[in-house]
Amino acid sequence: MDNMQVTKVFKAGVVAGLLAMSDASSASVWAPTDNDSQFANTYALLLNIPTGEKFGIFEDTALLSSSIGNAIINPVLSFFDAATVTFTQNGVNVDIKTGNSTGALLGSSNFQLGWWSPTGWITENSSSMISLLGQTSWSLAFVDPTNHGAGNEHRLFAFDIKASQASSDYPGSGGTPAAVPLPATAWFMMTAVLGFLAKGRRKSTVLA
Repeated sequence: MDNMQVTKVFKAGVVAGLLAMSDASSASVWAPTDNDSQFANTYALLLNIPTGEKFGIFEDTALLSSSIGNAIINPVLSFFDAATVTFTQNGVNVDIKTGNSTGALLGSSNFQLGWWSPTGWITENSSSMISLLGQTSWSLAFVDPTNHGAGNEHRLFAFDIKASQASSDYPGSGGTPAAVPLPATAWFMMTAVLGFLAKGRRKSTVLA
């Protein structure tokens, strides 16, 4: 394994460790924290490899499920693999744009994210805050409803977004998403993972 491959594996391990340290959340409606937000799947973020995965931005009221695909609904805007999306207030609506694709969110900047599965659009099954990168960095996990084995999870990393605080988006929860802190044993797992990866990286560098 050459140094470049080792670096990529190390980066993947670090990201995995960061995710392990994050809080799991039930948030599925999001809002931008500034005028542009960045999105990238695992391959685009770590390896800069296009995979053709399709993601979409939907109205916060769109009927999306995390387990049943919706092939009829249309996103406000869609992109493949990775994108920077700009948000611009336009009266009561918010115009969004990436590249040559444009759309408008009606009434607010709140939105949902979707992944195009074999059965249609689904929303994330879970989301995790990447704690060491701040409260505006998230990892979203989409689970392929047609694949119940290994490799059925597809991740989208999102930067400069936050869980929506609109009370209508979280009925019965006081207007905020429910966060579930991970057990303290996760800290020990994180230390072990990073230590193992760092040792492997030093060894590979010496052998090279």
